[in-house]
Amino acid sequence: MRRRRRRRAGGLRLERSGPWIAVGGLFVLLWLAISTSVYAPWWGVILHVLILVPLVGWVASWARTRPTACTFVPLAGLPLLALVTAVGVGPGGWSA
Repeated sequence: MRRRRRRRAGGLRLERSGPWIAVGGLFVLLWLAISTSVYAPWWGVILHVLILVPLVGWVASWARTRPTACTFVPLAGLPLLALVTAVGVGPGGWSA
């Protein structure tokens, strides 16, 4: 007798979609980094973009080994961008 395998009707299959969700999150962070050009100097925008470079490498290395954990990489980058922005606006004196 052959067993039937049930498919889940809903839910995410993060083994396949996890890295793509992470790439989408990195694009959101890139948009946030570029949008700092409203109040940050050019080198501040470059600094924000440079923070994303290791995150891209992190997602690329985890895409095959830990695809479900990839989704949390952009969440780790968000506080870093917020910290650079807070330091730039506060002591750095960035303003619009």
